Amino acid sequence: MAIAKFHSNRGEKSALILVKANQFTFGTDPVYIPREALPEGIAEGEEFEIPNGYKLVDFPDFKTGEPRTTEDGQHLKMLAY
Repeated sequence: MAIAKFHSNRGEKSALILVKANQFTFGTDPVYIPREALPEGIAEGEEFEIPNGYKLVDFPDFKTGEPRTTEDGQHLKMLAY
């Protein structure tokens, strides 16, 4: 199982998590998930497991279809299975 750390809620429907493929890796990837997918009662900074088999894909703007970006132009990511 992959490890995720709850970073914060974003907007009305999204949450930002930091995903680490497994305990043997150092780096994490910031990704957006639906808020409803968070474990009940989780607090910012707490870790939880997510299923393996995910891919990181661009997070689209659902109105335009274009990828959402950070202020410096980097594409925001979300999980896809």
